[in-house]
Amino acid sequence: MIKLAALIAIDQTMATRRHLILFGFGLLLLYVLMGVADVPFHGDESTTLNMAKDWFRMRQHGFSALYYHPNPSEPYAQDLRLLNGTIPSLSYAIMLDLAGLNGEALNNIWHWGEDWWVNQYYGSFPRADVLFIGRWTSALTLCLALALFFASARLLVGIHRAFFAVLIIGLTPAVLLNGRRAVFEGATLLGLALVWYAAAQLVTGKVRLGNWLFFGAACGIALAAKHINLLLIMPTFAALLWYGRARLWQTLRATALSALVMSAVFLAFNPSWWVVPWFMPQEVLRLRTNMLAIQNTLLGRPLTIGERLEALVAFPLGVPQYFEEVSQPWYDWLAESIQGYERGFQGIAWYTLAPLVYVALIVGITTLPRLRTGAFIGITLLGMSVALLVTNTLMWQRYYLPLTFPLALLTTLGLTELAKLIRRALVARHV
Repeated sequence: MIKLAALIAIDQTMATRRHLILFGFGLLLLYVLMGVADVPFHGDESTTLNMAKDWFRMRQHGFSALYYHPNPSEPYAQDLRLLNGTIPSLSYAIMLDLAGLNGEALNNIWHWGEDWWVNQYYGSFPRADVLFIGRWTSALTLCLALALFFASARLLVGIHRAFFAVLIIGLTPAVLLNGRRAVFEGATLLGLALVWYAAAQLVTGKVRLGNWLFFGAACGIALAAKHINLLLIMPTFAALLWYGRARLWQTLRATALSALVMSAVFLAFNPSWWVVPWFMPQEVLRLRTNMLAIQNTLLGRPLTIGERLEALVAFPLGVPQYFEEVSQPWYDWLAESIQGYERGFQGIAWYTLAPLVYVALIVGITTLPRLRTGAFIGITLLGMSVALLVTNTLMWQRYYLPLTFPLALLTTLGLTELAKLIRRALVARHV
């Protein structure tokens, strides 16, 4: 009888903790949404919303209106289609369509070589209702991403540590700022979260065919959301091969199937690739190389190796970067908006506690060998970090957002371990 009562008490305690976690998670989502109205404007919001015209082009002229053409009638629209993910603008377009708006309600692209007033004159600012719909679509997408990050962390490190990990992500200024804007990052983070969740299921033993198909579809959606998600997808495949090395041939077949599904899903969201899909990777690489050269020019000097190493932690966990382009007086244009935003819901810049962050990360790394999922977390974080070091020299915070989740996991693991050590020391001293 006593044993039964003890079991009931334990169950009630665990149920209470789960309810508190769910309540806290609900408050976090509310915090995300409460800051949408005050988030400072970014020129990429104009460009991303302008890309939503593709939906209305497709509805009027069919998929052929989006096909690649060597001499397109709208060169800039085609370049945007190839350079960027299509899911963000597609989600905005569908919500605008449901609201009864069409392509005529959309603004022109943002002209980065011109100032604030010239862009106003040429209709580059979104209408208030269009911007409202776009931002809320992105913010709700971010909320869904946080839910999937929580589910992923629960599989990887347990429910209690998962809550603190998702709290770190959900209060990170870079995540909040870019996830609330009508840009690519809400959908990008959702794609990342899908890949983490699908891979976490495989790593924790759910290796049925359906799980591999889901992983492939998640990778395809992530890649169609933004190409930078490839930085997570590649090391994730490597980590899954490591975990399946005991059944290597079976794992190779499963990962090959996932890669095929990923390619099919990506192509489904990219009609511009349908005509000559074998040619498109080199065309996208050419456009991306040209774009990086332009961005390096606009952003001044490239980062040094030391700065790039620090950026792996400082950028995803640091203060928000409201704009990247430095040749125009953005602070003059956005000063009032930034001040209002920072008085409310900008989040917590964890990197202001840099010594504690680094200690927590180092201690967290030491705990990985004791975790069944530790190798997976380590391989993916190392792969993404090396890829960013090799490919990116820009002071661009958004490029480092894929690192936020594994850094949050390691920070949580490290802080948990430090708390255990402190508690043991206090108990020993008391005894």
